[in-house]
Amino acid sequence: MFRYGSTNQEVFNMSKLKEFEIKLKNNFFSQKKILLILVLLALICLAYFVFIKVFATKNQESLETAKVVKTDLRIAFSIDGKLLIDSYEPGFSLGGSVSQIYVAEGDMVNKGQWLASLDVAEAQKSLQKVLRDYSIERNDFDEANLVTYPDGFLTDTIKRILEKNQWNLEKAVLDVELKDIALKQSKLVAPVSGMVALLNIKVGSAVSTQNQTPAAIIVVPDSLKFEAYAEEDDVLKIEDGQTTQIVLDSYDTTFPAKLTFVSPLSTVDVNGISSYKVVAEIKNPENIKLIDGMEGSLYFVTKEITDVLSIPNKAVFRENNQSYVNLLMTDGSIQKNQIETGFTDGKSVEIKKGLLLGQEVLLSK
Repeated sequence: MFRYGSTNQEVFNMSKLKEFEIKLKNNFFSQKKILLILVLLALICLAYFVFIKVFATKNQESLETAKVVKTDLRIAFSIDGKLLIDSYEPGFSLGGSVSQIYVAEGDMVNKGQWLASLDVAEAQKSLQKVLRDYSIERNDFDEANLVTYPDGFLTDTIKRILEKNQWNLEKAVLDVELKDIALKQSKLVAPVSGMVALLNIKVGSAVSTQNQTPAAIIVVPDSLKFEAYAEEDDVLKIEDGQTTQIVLDSYDTTFPAKLTFVSPLSTVDVNGISSYKVVAEIKNPENIKLIDGMEGSLYFVTKEITDVLSIPNKAVFRENNQSYVNLLMTDGSIQKNQIETGFTDGKSVEIKKGLLLGQEVLLSK
């Protein structure tokens, strides 16, 4: 028989079933909530670590660092100057017209070799004129000395006339001697062996002893030297015969040199600053092409140490009479590190203790 009602036991069982379903449902939502919280925590942690990493990287990139290197340190100074070649400017001893030229620019000549000559006829005419002047002065002198004056008659005026005549005579004799020498020297002669670097004359050119332009310039090709002017503070640090180096602007190399002259006399410029001429003999073992006028510097080393560990001075700071650096560790952290320093060239400093080759230190701003 079918029954429409339920017993108490059935009602109880249904209640238990519903309660279990509710608990199961609540547990499911609780687990889901916990999982969600865990995921959120994981994302927060991941975001935090990513942020820290990015921040640390950016912070590290903004830091200026330098590595510990092995190098040479030196204190040095330089004096600007340029290469000069020995040159000579022979000239005529008397005026006249150039009649012959025996050489051309670029020719090699020997000492005493004729370079050019003047018109001898003009030189002879000039000499004849001087001889006539001499004859006149000699005649005046002789006539003045033929007169006999009584004792006490020679006045101061007459004495002065006689002295003037004597002076004129001596001058005329000297002029004759000079012109005679000049006639013999109507040839332009090379004063040294070398190369004709410049000729300022040509056949027919008028030559005057008052002209300041040289008739020719002879250079000695192997006589290149470096000339500079040192200020008084620098000249006290050098001495004649000292070895040095020359650095030329035209080449990425240095040339050994030796000082051959340090002038004891000062040259004062328009600003009142004294400087002293310094000359060095340049050595060119590799036969590099060097020419007159090349600019460069004389380089002097006053103190030097070699093959030492060093860092920039900007990396070092002092506290309580001790030297420290901020050392960049491999993990990106920064560690204060005590060091012992030595010689410095003003930019870098020797590291005696506290750092190793290749380590990285922070530079102060």
